[in-house]
Amino acid sequence: MSIANKNKNFKTIILNNKVFKPTGTTEILINSSIDILNNLKNKKILDLGCGSGVVGISVSKNIPKKNFFYFSDLSKHATNLTKKNLIKHNLYYEVKTGSLFSPWKNYKFDYILNDVAGISEIVAKISPWYNRYIPSDCGVDGTKNISKILSHANNFLTKKGCLIFPIISLSNKNKILNLAKKNFDIVKKISAKSWPLPKSMYKHKKKLLLLKKKKLVSFKEIYGLILFDTEVYIAKKINLY
Repeated sequence: MSIANKNKNFKTIILNNKVFKPTGTTEILINSSIDILNNLKNKKILDLGCGSGVVGISVSKNIPKKNFFYFSDLSKHATNLTKKNLIKHNLYYEVKTGSLFSPWKNYKFDYILNDVAGISEIVAKISPWYNRYIPSDCGVDGTKNISKILSHANNFLTKKGCLIFPIISLSNKNKILNLAKKNFDIVKKISAKSWPLPKSMYKHKKKLLLLKKKKLVSFKEIYGLILFDTEVYIAKKINLY
C-alpha cells in the first residue's frame, strides 16, 4: 500500500534543499512502522535521523492511540525543520541535535525507527539524493552508521523494545544482517520493495558494477533497468527474566 493510501499527512511536510528529502525507502519505513505501532499506546518512540521529521510525524498522525515521539538528527538544519513541521501539524514532541544516540543519554525507548543514511558514500556522491548540506558519510559499503546503531541500540531500548530499520541494497546487506543477528535474538523482515535507479546515475554504471563485483553493494539489471531493493526489518532481544 502506498503512502497516498495510508498516510494523508505525508504531502503536507515542509521540505528544503538543506535536509534529506523523503524517498521510496521513507515510504516503506513509514508504512511498516504504522502497521507495527497501529494498536499500541503510551509507547516512547524515537525517530532517529529524523530529517524533516516525516517518519515520526507521519506515524504519529496515522495511528489512533496516544504515544510519545522523540526526534533527533546530526544536522541542525534538519532538527530546525522538524520543529517547524511539528508546529505545523500541532504536535509537541522533544527534538534534539546530535550524532546517532549521543543526544539520548539515560533515555529508553520502546521503539526506535531508524532513518539514518545507509548507502555507500560512493553511490551517495553520484546520486540525486545528497548534496553538500546533507551528510552522506556512510563508508564505502554504506554500513558505517547502521553498524553503530545495531551495536548500541539495546542500550537505548526498554526490555521489550524493538528497532525498526531499513536495509538498502546499495550497501553491504549481508554485513548489516550478520551484525543485526549478532546483537538481537530476533531479526525479521517485515516488508520489501524494488526501485529503479535514477537515470542520472546510469552514466556511472562502471563504478556501480565495480562496487557490486567487490560485494559492497547489490542490484539487479532487468530489461535495461537497474533495480535496487529496500527491505525493512524489526529486531528485538528475548528477555528471559
